[in-house]
Amino acid sequence: MTSTATQVTLPAHEGRLLGAHLDRLRNWDAGASVRLVARGQAIGVYSAPPMNVLAFAALPLSRPVAEEMDVTMTLSSLSTALEAGAEGATLTMSDDVLTPTPALSMLPPTDAWHLPIQGVAGDVIPLVEESITEFKTRAPYVADTQILADQIWDRAAFGGLPMRVLHAARRLGFLVDDGSRVTACTTSGWKRFTTVRGQVFLRTVPPGQRPLRVVR
Repeated sequence: MTSTATQVTLPAHEGRLLGAHLDRLRNWDAGASVRLVARGQAIGVYSAPPMNVLAFAALPLSRPVAEEMDVTMTLSSLSTALEAGAEGATLTMSDDVLTPTPALSMLPPTDAWHLPIQGVAGDVIPLVEESITEFKTRAPYVADTQILADQIWDRAAFGGLPMRVLHAARRLGFLVDDGSRVTACTTSGWKRFTTVRGQVFLRTVPPGQRPLRVVR
């Protein structure tokens, strides 16, 4: 089978933001995959950081795509496919790519989100920093640091979101110490943390299970 490739272009600034996002992901998990969804004049980047969460960043394209594209690539191949220039960045999206990993196979819904809880990024940051400090302080005295990490990251924090969601947002550069607005909300089977720089999702229903709904 002959593979084909489609190029999309981003403004120079957005290309730098995408490159920085990919660097953060690679520093966290170099062998990870990323799912790209290009639609209209925007491209969405989905990733699954090693915190049992799903991260999403959306970037505008210089020109709209003729048809929707949905491909999965490794971080290494994606970094090679991204070429930055003074006038903009070019991203080559090949059709000869990977099957989405289980973590990326089911994307969160785009609507039906409810119960939004508003906050300020600078007020949420201390919660994350306190949890990180606690882990570093207690880790030398426990036999299994993974159990300790899970205990800390599973704690309910802002908007009822587990701390792991906020920690992932902080590490990916979505959550910064400023006055920007953040939002926590839910829908059937999912929780979402939204910042001006990106979103982090958490599945509340294990893969393969679907919440039951009573029909009246």
